[in-house]
Amino acid sequence: MFRGYRTPPARLFILSDSIAVGLAWVLAYHIRFTSGLIPVVYGTPEFSVYVSLLPLVVSVWGIVFVYMGVYRQRRRPDLGRELLQIAQASFFATGAVVCSVYLALKTEISRVFYLCFFLVSLSLLSAARGAARVVARRIRSRGRRLKRVLLVGTSAMAGMYLERVKARPELGMAIHGIVADPGEGDAPLGVSRLGSPGEIRAVIEREKIDVVAFAPAMESYGCLPSMLKAIEDLPVDIQVVPDVFRILPLCPGIEDFEGIPVVQLRQSPQQGWEGFLKRLLDVVIACMAAVVVAPVVALSAAMVLLCSGRPVFYTQRRMGFDGKEFRILKLRTMHVNAEEDNRPVWPRANDPRRTAVGALLRRYSLDELPQLLNVIKGDMSLVGPRPERPELIAAFREKIPGYMLRYKVKAGLTGWAQVHGLRGDTSLEKRIEYDIQYMQRWSLGLDMKILWMTLWRGFVNTAEEV
Repeated sequence: MFRGYRTPPARLFILSDSIAVGLAWVLAYHIRFTSGLIPVVYGTPEFSVYVSLLPLVVSVWGIVFVYMGVYRQRRRPDLGRELLQIAQASFFATGAVVCSVYLALKTEISRVFYLCFFLVSLSLLSAARGAARVVARRIRSRGRRLKRVLLVGTSAMAGMYLERVKARPELGMAIHGIVADPGEGDAPLGVSRLGSPGEIRAVIEREKIDVVAFAPAMESYGCLPSMLKAIEDLPVDIQVVPDVFRILPLCPGIEDFEGIPVVQLRQSPQQGWEGFLKRLLDVVIACMAAVVVAPVVALSAAMVLLCSGRPVFYTQRRMGFDGKEFRILKLRTMHVNAEEDNRPVWPRANDPRRTAVGALLRRYSLDELPQLLNVIKGDMSLVGPRPERPELIAAFREKIPGYMLRYKVKAGLTGWAQVHGLRGDTSLEKRIEYDIQYMQRWSLGLDMKILWMTLWRGFVNTAEEV
């Protein structure tokens, strides 16, 4: 459990977090009992009692953070995701502290105090983590205790690995050179070619390499066992960076499956805690939005009824998460029986099947507002790739590589493609490209950005949507 926590950045983060948690415990006491901001009903407890609990609190907090992988260098994400990870770990750490303190004192401590402690600790930890990163960057930028990395291969993943190392100086790594066959491709700009794969052992010994990162192209994997055999007795760290982007991965990662490392290539990014938060935001925002737009939907429904009769609403089969079908709800914008023999027809500009009111509703996306009920029900999300009809998907999946990746997340009311003007009769390939970009870059922050872009400019359609 404690592997990977001996590096200088990890030690720096552990130290800064311990100080932040201890300070938060003291500040929470003063905010709750002596600041006058919160009424004290049952008297002020002795400060010395709370101080005596500091070693226990800091220790429990540290154990929870280590157990939840907060300090694992190999998994440390960008600052935004790291702060989200800290918030998750802080929630569980606070619960562990509550239980530990209760067992130590055999009495309860003010719940308001614990709330203050959680909020203050979260603020201080976030600030401390940002400050620790700045300090680590400055230390590493001076070239102190850098690990010399030898990159093996010139694949796209090798280039990405190089970019990540350059962008994260606090990791304490520096690309010293590259080993690759002369015909494999040019070395990345600014990196020296130090030899061929057959010379890898001599290069490591001559250049005093600390880390060897194998990132060959998929076609060169056959040479990997012989290179590993040649350096197996050398005291170097060895990393293997698989060339996964050649096979259209989604949220790639490595999992431990009963002691067997498994490379995940098509894992939905919206899982676990973040998936729960996304669902929670969907329900809360969709419920509020449904109340706000109810008069608009009622007026639109009345217009449909008066101008083209019943039915006012209609449902249609669509494909959603993991290929499961659901019934999407819309206001009717076309004439009844607009599709002959119920055969799907791709929309086109100035579609003659539209009613006069339907054209207006489609232009401002008002026909899609009833889909807020699909979001509340769980068939859809507020943000995600727009769902397609199963009858059309059969053709799309054959001619568009990676098309089915978009069904590893829930379909959305709006999406990254839609806010960039890709609606209706527009390039399907371009829409898929944006959908995959969305899934590879997904975060709750990106969802909020898309919702804001939708409110700002996404309701007006310049092209028709099915």
